[in-house]
Amino acid sequence: MTNSDGPENPEDSCRLSYEAARQAIEADARAEEEMAARADTSLRAPLYEIFTSIQGEALFAGLQQIFIRFCGCELDCPWCDTPQARGAPPAEVWCQSKPGVRGFQIENPARIADVCDVVKRILGYDEEGAIHSIALTGGEPLMFPEYVADLAASLRPFELPIMLETNGQRPDALRKALRMIDWVAGDYKLDSSMGRPLDAEARREFLRLARQKRAFVKIVVTDEATEEELERAYEEIAAVDPGCPLFLQPVTVKGESRPPSGFELIRFRALALRYLRDVRVMPQVHGLLGLK
Repeated sequence: MTNSDGPENPEDSCRLSYEAARQAIEADARAEEEMAARADTSLRAPLYEIFTSIQGEALFAGLQQIFIRFCGCELDCPWCDTPQARGAPPAEVWCQSKPGVRGFQIENPARIADVCDVVKRILGYDEEGAIHSIALTGGEPLMFPEYVADLAASLRPFELPIMLETNGQRPDALRKALRMIDWVAGDYKLDSSMGRPLDAEARREFLRLARQKRAFVKIVVTDEATEEELERAYEEIAAVDPGCPLFLQPVTVKGESRPPSGFELIRFRALALRYLRDVRVMPQVHGLLGLK
């Protein structure tokens, strides 16, 4: 006698699971297509530059990306490597279609339609298929969540993963933009490095939201960092997802910011492994290559 409440055999169960997964994937693809069709490509936001280069930080280090850099940021990180993007937006957005070639400009604030044209132009030079993904970076992109959402939707037809790099302090904005993002690269700012406390609850909610996508976290570490402060950060990240990749990035010397010693970094990583499964020490590498 068979059970009328379920599949008759394991093969039927596998087939039903496969069919459910296939339908979910197709529904997700249709939703993305509909969002791309509804995206308002006339929206504008202040950008600083659009170019392609080698990613020099964290999980995608060593891969070529298209960088769309936003203007504006509510923080004032002492080690910021693009402080000019925090200031008043330039009259035009500098764009570079291929590494090493002369740049060109588009109007600023930039329309989504014009940004997509620049991305199309860059990809037209990429005959080898070397470009891995698109990075929305800053500044702080989530100062403009509606723009980020519609821009990401408009970029979907290029069939490249979209990575959002953000400071982790704007969970409400992330909620608005998350649907069309593939990867979330979250910066975890230590209070000692910033010289002031940040919003810990906003950071925790940000981590919870980012977990809905593929996400990783980067902590810029200076010689002011302590084991106690780092351990609190590790616990906070592990409480959301102990499998989240964590990158400890010794600060690139800038102003008064100095990195910890190599021995301290070894100790900081060992401490992190009590809480998290994937922890790596990685400095910025694009500067070593002489690239943006």
